[in-house]
Amino acid sequence: MSTIRKIALVALTVAVAAACAPSAKNGGKLSGNSASGTVVVAVPADAPGDIALRKAEAKSFMSANPGVKVTVLTIPGETFDQKVTTMIAGGKPPDIFTSGDVVIPTIVQKHFALDLMPLVKRDKYDLSDFQQQVIDGLTYNGQLVGLTDNWDTQVMYYNQTLFDKAGVAVPDENWTWDDFLAAAKKLTTGRGSSKVYGAVFDPWFAPVYDVIWSNGGNVYNQDGTKCALAEPAATQSIQWIADLFKQGVAPSPSQLNAGGGGMDAGQTFQAGRGAMLIGSGRWSAFDFQEIKRFQWKVAPLPKGTAGRANFFHLSMFAIASNSKNQAAAWKFLQYMVSPDGIRAGAKNAQGIPSRKSLVNDPAFTNNSLVTEHDAYQPFLVSLPTVHKAPYVPSFPQLQDKIDAALDAVWAGKKTAADVTPALCADLDKSLAAAKP
Repeated sequence: MSTIRKIALVALTVAVAAACAPSAKNGGKLSGNSASGTVVVAVPADAPGDIALRKAEAKSFMSANPGVKVTVLTIPGETFDQKVTTMIAGGKPPDIFTSGDVVIPTIVQKHFALDLMPLVKRDKYDLSDFQQQVIDGLTYNGQLVGLTDNWDTQVMYYNQTLFDKAGVAVPDENWTWDDFLAAAKKLTTGRGSSKVYGAVFDPWFAPVYDVIWSNGGNVYNQDGTKCALAEPAATQSIQWIADLFKQGVAPSPSQLNAGGGGMDAGQTFQAGRGAMLIGSGRWSAFDFQEIKRFQWKVAPLPKGTAGRANFFHLSMFAIASNSKNQAAAWKFLQYMVSPDGIRAGAKNAQGIPSRKSLVNDPAFTNNSLVTEHDAYQPFLVSLPTVHKAPYVPSFPQLQDKIDAALDAVWAGKKTAADVTPALCADLDKSLAAAKP
């Protein structure tokens, strides 16, 4: 799967999804300035659960606010960001649009989104119930770019049946990457097409960053102006991942595509051919509900020499800077992220509620994903160690350069030390050219 597609999946499908959303208790009636007219909300067309949720929210909101008409506009997921920005640049924007964390710098620099902070201050809108990490993650250059009803982060999925069969202790929040590697070696069995790997490590940017961060390294410097991948902690972390493939305890990307029968990392785990999976957030739990042949559970990511680090996945809803109806858009956005609006999507909520008051709400904790698979508490344990996306301009283009350079490392053709100096020199040029 390409980097760009990964970004689309992570940034856009993290949004809370609902196959059938009930009406909210208060119908979205909120205090604040009166609003009227039409509000257009743009969402990806390949997120049917989220579309159903937003339509249900719109219906409930309109019932309580008859002067406002809310329309949900669906746009193909593959071209969503491009289409929305074209609409904004062309003066015919949606009033509210969804987007992801990695494109926040571009949104701010190109003035695509309204800064919500003046509205928050004007209306004395209370942000204190949102997890602080959420507000921090959606704030860039002093601007509050959007709000969200949920958050997600990287965790580890594991096949408890394989652990029990091998007599290996299951992972917990105290595990280190050394514990992970030791377990992976014990759990690797068989050969060829029948081989069961102790681990499946999907080397796209989020899990790779996690290992680097957990060992005290970084991808970019603090202000996002220089590449840091050539520094020892980062280079050694990249090599550690590559060594998982070299040692045969995890399938390499080429083995996943070929020897794995064309299965990706999640499908390999789902087929029972990997005892642990690194590279997913809570979205995978919904695919894994189909698993019947073994018991699976979730644990926090292991810790490195500097502790645990896990990529913070944030989608958001923003108001277009040139929205024709900012007053009504702001009012509906408040409803979307209100306790009742968030509860409306609880049945199939892929992320964790963004509001602290809903963390222990039975609507989110009383389901089989939580009671049978622990697909909730490990995320809460991981919240204090989240790392937000590197807020650098043109993130997708920079990441394409990183991926291209690391392909040879994952294939064992070069070492991390061979490629990171030249890679950083290339990224530094791009970063310098992108300075506003």
